[in-house]
This record gives sequence, C-alpha cells and structure tokens, in this order.
Amino acid sequence: MSKIVSHHRNTEEEAKPFDLYRLTMPHSGSHIQAGSGLCSNGHVLLFQDSSTVIEFRTLPEFKIKRLPWRYGLVRDIVWSSLFNKFILLTRDAVFNISPESMLVSQKARNKPIADFTVNKYNEIKPFNNTHVFWRCTSTDNSLYIIYSGT
Repeated sequence: MSKIVSHHRNTEEEAKPFDLYRLTMPHSGSHIQAGSGLCSNGHVLLFQDSSTVIEFRTLPEFKIKRLPWRYGLVRDIVWSSLFNKFILLTRDAVFNISPESMLVSQKARNKPIADFTVNKYNEIKPFNNTHVFWRCTSTDNSLYIIYSGT
C-alpha cells in the first residue's frame, strides 16, 4: 500500500511569509510506501521510500536524486542546523548525511550520488539488548532518542 506525500503552497505570492492557515490544494504529490520518513532543511527534502534507497528532492523543482542505503529501515529523520546535516535513526544506529553538495547546482551536476558520504556514529548505541531506537529529535546542541522495547 502506498501513501501520498503532498507539497502545499500559500495561496498568496511566495514572497509573503509562510502561513499554515493559507494552504490550499496540494501543489504536487508523490506516491511512497507506508512507514516512510520525511524531513526537510528548507532546501532539500529527504525521505526513505524503501529500505534500500534514500531519496533527496531539491526544492522548488523537486528534482529527484537517489542514494543507495544499506543500513536498514530508517525509523526517523531530523535536520540538525548546528551540524548542517540530516540525522537518520535506524533500529540500533545513528547516521548523518550532508546535503551541501546538492545545494550548489554546479557541484550537484558533477558529483555522482555514490559520492555522498553516509557517516555512522559508532559510539551511539541502544543502552541494552531489549530496547531499540524508535524516534529522535534535536535541539541546538542535543540529540534526543526514544526507545521501543520490552
């Protein structure tokens, strides 16, 4: 079963501030699998549409770039403005991906997707074998992780 991810815009001109109450019909839509994560830094949308691919969509054209993913299902994705990186949480690991080369169109055109680096934080692990990572969020200088388990 798939779900639809919608992109909405304000009804008035784009130059005006974002107003949640002025959103109307979706501007565009995409079919993704149930359980997919979605996050944005204001310039790039990142989501996992399957357990083997991370998908970047650059705004506003939603140009799609895919990155192979070999680390399991992503349970949550957050943007860290402090580190300028997306933080990805799996069942038992934390990773980061930086979209910087995607934000400069000349670099993005010349850089193969396989060159984007996925970094794993080896020192961040669940505190025991009965609890696994479930969701996360970040603040200026902290990463908060909640667990699922027995």
